[in-house]
Amino acid sequence: MNATNAFYVDIDAYQGPFDVLLNMLANQRLELTEISLGSITDEFLEYVRGLDLAQNMDQASSFLDVAAVLVEAKSAALLPDYSHSSADDQTLEALRERDLLFARLLQYKAFKEAGSRFGAQIETNSAAHPHKGSVDAYAQVLLPQLEWTLSAEDLARMAAQVISNAPASKVAVAQLHVPLVDIRQQVELVRQRLIRADGQSISFTSIISDASSTLEVVARFLTVLILFRQGNLQYKQEGPFAPLYVRWASAGPDEEELLVSQGDVE
Repeated sequence: MNATNAFYVDIDAYQGPFDVLLNMLANQRLELTEISLGSITDEFLEYVRGLDLAQNMDQASSFLDVAAVLVEAKSAALLPDYSHSSADDQTLEALRERDLLFARLLQYKAFKEAGSRFGAQIETNSAAHPHKGSVDAYAQVLLPQLEWTLSAEDLARMAAQVISNAPASKVAVAQLHVPLVDIRQQVELVRQRLIRADGQSISFTSIISDASSTLEVVARFLTVLILFRQGNLQYKQEGPFAPLYVRWASAGPDEEELLVSQGDVE
């Protein structure tokens, strides 16, 4: 109920809004036996006669709902219950009726507050109006109406033609490569040169004299390290950056083919 159409009660025990009366009963600040439900009902009937029931039917129905509970609870509090032989049963039933009344009052209060919030939100948003979406004139010129000139069969034929003329699938091999320098080949080359030296030392400079690239120089130096680690080669160097001399020192047959594993290269 809004403030302008609120139902006011004027009885001996209470004068004021009906909502406040319900709050007082719920908070036990007023005994239910002290109020006259008949007088309240008469006043509400006079109040309803001045309402437009087409718009205020919710107020009338909520009052009748709460009033029915009030009557039932007051009857339980005033009238003795002869169906039970003990006073304890009467007291228990009265407590149940009181709890039911409080529960219904809380429910009434919750719906009343929810309705007030909905009303406030509706009032706040009453000035809001949805904006109808439209395309600006300059954009309509930029986006002319699309006209279809092809049938579904034409589109199917075009798609089939595109698919049939597609180039053959090719596997990319850019990520694949062969070694730029074959380490095993360089190992055999260095081995043969050292063997031909017949146990004499030769300089590393002479070993790389015919290298065609820096990679081959690095590969032949790596070959020297591999042969030294395998015990097939000895080296001599007077100091840092001094000439490096190497000689073949393997006790095996000269024709024995060296085995270079992946671990030797890494």
